[in-house]
Amino acid sequence: MWVRAELKQRAKQNLKRYYWPAVIVCCIFFILQYATGVNSNSAPNPGGSYDEEVTEYIGDNDISYDVENDTLPMLEEYAKRYFYSESGAGMFTTVVTSTVLFYGILLALLRVCLNYFILNPIQVGMASFFYRNRTEKTSVGELAFAFNRNDFLPVVKTMFLRGLYIFLWTWLLVIPGIIKGYEYRMVDYILAEHPDMPTREVLRLSRQMMMGHKWNTFVLDMSFFGWAFLGALVPFGLFNLFWTYPYMRATEAELYEALKSPITVEASQADVF
Repeated sequence: MWVRAELKQRAKQNLKRYYWPAVIVCCIFFILQYATGVNSNSAPNPGGSYDEEVTEYIGDNDISYDVENDTLPMLEEYAKRYFYSESGAGMFTTVVTSTVLFYGILLALLRVCLNYFILNPIQVGMASFFYRNRTEKTSVGELAFAFNRNDFLPVVKTMFLRGLYIFLWTWLLVIPGIIKGYEYRMVDYILAEHPDMPTREVLRLSRQMMMGHKWNTFVLDMSFFGWAFLGALVPFGLFNLFWTYPYMRATEAELYEALKSPITVEASQADVF
């Protein structure tokens, strides 16, 4: 039976040996995690074909900019005359709907690709980085270890199914979804040691390792609340990047070591649910 205070103490002691590489690893992960949002403040101009008409309208009516108030009354007037007309409104609605749908699908596909083919393997690499640094010096390049093997697609598949199962349970019933999240908590670390292990076996082993430890792991997570709250007070999340998150990941690696049991690669007949 593991003790929370001992895990955190060992994590802090080990973290001292590789602190700066750990900070760099966390920064890289957060940058990639933010990139999966694929946010953009720019939007295509659905009315690009109207530019000549706007210019002609301005010339015919001798309308100028209201520089002092930073307004464009000519645009407001033109919108009323053109877009509120039957033909203008229909064309405008069609163009906007098509544009929003096209770019929405494109961004969604891009986000899925970034998440499952880049972020998830990087997440497994981060688990490998923190776990291996417990006993040996490992460089930041460990983040990309899943990309340098023939096991890339198995890792992607396992992480995808883990996320899918958690999502489905959360969507149906929130509390069981949270429980499933804790059951599959060790998937990253199992893959870090055995990236070629069959998906069903990885999920089974994670459930087996977390059996009887989900509540204590939840309490362990809550023990970082004070650090997370302090990090929320520091601008740009710098405190979390430089301390809270590396500390949490190092502690999680210690938890995996405490829970780890002999692993075999025999296919499990247990249902993944």
